[in-house]
Amino acid sequence: MNTVSTYRRFGGILLWAACAAMPVLSPAKAATPAAVKAPAIAPRAIVPRAIVLPAGQLPRLSEEPQVRAALFEFFGYARGSYTDDDALLLEQALEAISERRDATRNVLPDGRQLLASMNDRNQGRERGAILLDKRGAVIAFGLVNGHCRLHGQPLARVCNPDPQSVLTVFHRKGMLVGEAAPLLAWARQLPPMLALIAADDETGSDGQKIATVEYVLAQPALPGWNRAQLPSGFPSALLPLLLDKSTVLTSAGAGVFTFPLSLKGKKQNNVLDEAEGRPPRDLEVALRSYASFDSVVELYRKTIKGARLQRNERTAYLHGDLGQGSYRVYIRNTGFDGVMIDVALWQKKLVAGQ
Repeated sequence: MNTVSTYRRFGGILLWAACAAMPVLSPAKAATPAAVKAPAIAPRAIVPRAIVLPAGQLPRLSEEPQVRAALFEFFGYARGSYTDDDALLLEQALEAISERRDATRNVLPDGRQLLASMNDRNQGRERGAILLDKRGAVIAFGLVNGHCRLHGQPLARVCNPDPQSVLTVFHRKGMLVGEAAPLLAWARQLPPMLALIAADDETGSDGQKIATVEYVLAQPALPGWNRAQLPSGFPSALLPLLLDKSTVLTSAGAGVFTFPLSLKGKKQNNVLDEAEGRPPRDLEVALRSYASFDSVVELYRKTIKGARLQRNERTAYLHGDLGQGSYRVYIRNTGFDGVMIDVALWQKKLVAGQ
């Protein structure tokens, strides 16, 4: 039996699980006739999460739980190429506000606030600012960046030179361009080292300038991964093993990386399989989720009927057989870095204990 047909059989198990989870309407709950239909109830509006930080010195913004939660709600799993190539916007935003000593808070005359910091590893060339409304909800996020992407052979990260830096304003739907004015003023105030370069007679022309301002609508509902990031021929029936609300970190087929581009075509050395006496996996996808560890484990437990589960407070294994093959799902809680999920598939059934 080939890999695809083997995986299709397992897909039937997943499909059964999904159907089993659907509610069944009893006759009493059948559709109400139009003449006696109850009035429709408007869905409750979602109120954006507020960031309310105490007075005094600010913490490292990228590690502050309120900030992280609000930015995750704002960005979701959407991706783009700004300070990194095709990466989560959330990760790029957090990296841009990761400096501890530089975090600032500016209360605007109209009651809004601007929280800002920078990535000190490159003297603040990449930096971020969060525009909050009077309640503390995120209106927009400003990211100074170089539209970075992978280029050349071998692939290397390439960004716009300093005089061509970009201010990208990610914003909620309905924000007026004029409301982002504080972000534009903030972006043009260079960090200390960059300000010295810009003021120097010899180096000033090469100093950082905000050459372009662009506005990007925040779309937190976008999926965190797509089929192009999966190994070639990944069976559709097994897609339920890959959480919708997650992002693909790496993927490999037949021992060769297929994603990300910087690793594509390189050999994958899985030390764990070798150490524990298992044959090399045929397919692997590694993901990250920002949902809670418990909720991720429970979702997999409900999705994969018949899986054998082992877990503790920080890790969980789900494993079992699928037709002529086997699977393993390894879940790790890494705190700020989210929940790591490793999905491994073997075409041939593993021997007990492997």
